[in-house]
Amino acid sequence: MLGTVILGILAGLGAQYAEPHVKKAMEAMMLAEVPISAMELRLFSFSVCLVAAAILAWLFGDGSALALAVGAAIGVFGPRVIDRYRNGGGE
Repeated sequence: MLGTVILGILAGLGAQYAEPHVKKAMEAMMLAEVPISAMELRLFSFSVCLVAAAILAWLFGDGSALALAVGAAIGVFGPRVIDRYRNGGGE
């Protein structure tokens, strides 16, 4: 279960870095520039990373959906919370 949480965290953290690669892949499949908003692209990239993490969790035999979802939420929102408290905004 801990491995699934870690995979979820990595999926949440890696989504922003996957955005340019996902956009290139979408454009290559459609053979044109894709008219997609920044929020839609971020959500789609996160979904792709989450599906990849789910497949890895399934392959390792520890595929708990709840643990994956909790890990993904930590991966997406954790850095923002840490930055806020690090910059003194946590009073």
